Amino acid sequence: MAANDTKKITLPSSVVSTIIGKVKDTSTIATLSPNKPQKLADTTYLVFNPTAEAEVVVEGGKKSGSEISIAPVVAKRAKIVTTTRVSDELKWADEDNQLEIISNIIADQTAAAGRALDYILYHAINPKTGLALDGYTALTAAAGVNSVTKTDSPVDDIDSLSDALLDYGINGIAMSRQFASELRKLRVPATGQRLYPEVPLSLSVGNLDGIPAAVSGTVNGRLAKTPTKVSAIMGDFSAIKWGMVRDATAEVIEYGDPDNTGQDLKGYNQIAYRTEAVLAYAVLDPKAFAVLKSA
Repeated sequence: MAANDTKKITLPSSVVSTIIGKVKDTSTIATLSPNKPQKLADTTYLVFNPTAEAEVVVEGGKKSGSEISIAPVVAKRAKIVTTTRVSDELKWADEDNQLEIISNIIADQTAAAGRALDYILYHAINPKTGLALDGYTALTAAAGVNSVTKTDSPVDDIDSLSDALLDYGINGIAMSRQFASELRKLRVPATGQRLYPEVPLSLSVGNLDGIPAAVSGTVNGRLAKTPTKVSAIMGDFSAIKWGMVRDATAEVIEYGDPDNTGQDLKGYNQIAYRTEAVLAYAVLDPKAFAVLKSA
């Protein structure tokens, strides 16, 4: 990802660094599914589906056996690159006034890499372009995933999601900010109390009906060129295995055209900051998830 602003900036003699702006999307997968380091070599998960049941055998009777179902799932890798161009004056200001501008840029790029995990796994979308990724399969459109059509009743929608997962454990729900807002507005008719008091005004949800919950614009794919129509994803998030194959590295680029824009850095008095990381992920069983989509 790259940010291109060829305009020079004017800095006052004394400034402070701060961040004010829209709420940043976060990675719901990183929140609901633990990160496990991955090796550069392809990782294959052997998914064991328990089928055995105890058998009652009469005295002297024959004993039977049970077949074991094991399905291999190979982790898929993705390289995440984030590039930000800024005026070289920012570097001078950062050195002179210790503004931590560079630290803020790197922190922003690292967060972008986390959001990319959601876009790749949930939607198979490149967050920079908003277009579909070739060779990737979206969890929300995968074969076997439980698809639930959104209605005008968020309460019924939550029930429908859980009903679709009766054979699986439910340990998390990822919601779009719009769907979280709909839940927050629901009230008990007799008392006026909120039906989901755990959903605050900030829409930063920690749990919903007793299960961990995360809210982000990555769930509905805010950056997607074609609307995904996804409002929520519920399921067993332990079925998502992911981790960093190579931790994020950052570098300062002072020459050339690192993001192929046709604009040489020196020619525009710019420098570029680039963060790179390689992650791997696997969805062990799409049936362990239910996706709420608008018709």
